[in-house]
Amino acid sequence: MEKKQCNSVCKGIIIGSAVAVAALLTYPKTRKKIVEGAEEMRHAAQGATSYIKENREELIEKIRDTSTQISDALKSVSHDVKQISESAQHIKTSSIEVIDAARDAVEDIKKIKEPKKEDPFEGI
Repeated sequence: MEKKQCNSVCKGIIIGSAVAVAALLTYPKTRKKIVEGAEEMRHAAQGATSYIKENREELIEKIRDTSTQISDALKSVSHDVKQISESAQHIKTSSIEVIDAARDAVEDIKKIKEPKKEDPFEGI
């Protein structure tokens, strides 16, 4: 069923396009504009083609330079990411060490503040 709908829609689009093109080509001004547009596109394509042919080596060299620059930039970014990762790991390790030291200090302070029980047998 969907295939039948697609076929009828496709036929409708083709017929509609053909009618639109025929209607456009019946008007001399429109026909002239279409021909002029096609000529401009042809000249632009020829100009681009000739430019590429004449400057092929220069374009290839620019592409090589650009790819080298991109490669260098990616290496630099990779190196920077590695350094950031190492720094983050160092910060994590240092933070754990600081927390452990603070806990030890708190425990030491608690021990110092605890009232000392006097030993009755001390000095004997």
